[in-house]
Amino acid sequence: MKKKSLAILIAALGVACLVCGGLLLFHQPTPTVMEPIPSAAPTASPTAEPAEEPSGEPQNSQPEATEEPYVSPIDFASLQEHNPDIYGWLRIPNTEFDFPLVQREGDDSFYLTHGSDGEENPAGAIFTESAYNATDMEDPVTVAYGHQMHAGTMFGKLQATYSQENALEDYGEIIVYLPEKEYHYQVFAAVPYDNRHILYNYDFTDSRRYNAFLNSIFEVRELGAVRNREISVTPEDHLLVLSTCLTGNDNKRYLVLAKRQAEI
Repeated sequence: MKKKSLAILIAALGVACLVCGGLLLFHQPTPTVMEPIPSAAPTASPTAEPAEEPSGEPQNSQPEATEEPYVSPIDFASLQEHNPDIYGWLRIPNTEFDFPLVQREGDDSFYLTHGSDGEENPAGAIFTESAYNATDMEDPVTVAYGHQMHAGTMFGKLQATYSQENALEDYGEIIVYLPEKEYHYQVFAAVPYDNRHILYNYDFTDSRRYNAFLNSIFEVRELGAVRNREISVTPEDHLLVLSTCLTGNDNKRYLVLAKRQAEI
């Protein structure tokens, strides 16, 4: 009887333990999950970023192209050894006009009676005046003078050349070479003109006076005047004027006018 009671007691204790264990498991608190505390945004490092690792692939970068220095087709060094007054060269393609440009500082009449070699010569030379024009061709208007020689030298054939049909198309380009650059001009007019000194009578730094001169060119009604009105000319343009005597009238001038189109 005692053994039976002891067995029942042990069984009851086992059941009680199971019940208590289940209750403990049932009531065990759920562990609290801690949210991570957000860290502050990373601050950019003042130091340079580490260089990228070489990929091992060949680099295909091309060296930057460098602009070639200008080389004049005119041998100014040799010319200036003989005459330092030579500062440029005037050329009209498809014509015989191919001359040195000279300027004698302080004596603007010198090249009326001297050739470009500096020696006395009644044909003179193609020259500009130091009193009115710099030798860099940067004045608003540069005037180059030359005699109208009966033998056809200097500007002797200037009027005959630009009186031809389609002359402004056939001989429309004038090139001025300088030691360090060249300028290309486009001819827009060739006209008989009065004998006034252009650079003395017109202040080309004044746009009104500049326009007054242009108007006087386009208003010429004399025989032999040719103009290309499709070429726009404004006071912002640099002009080159070739000036010589008018054939048969030494009291008038014949002018060929061109505007700068390009610099090389």
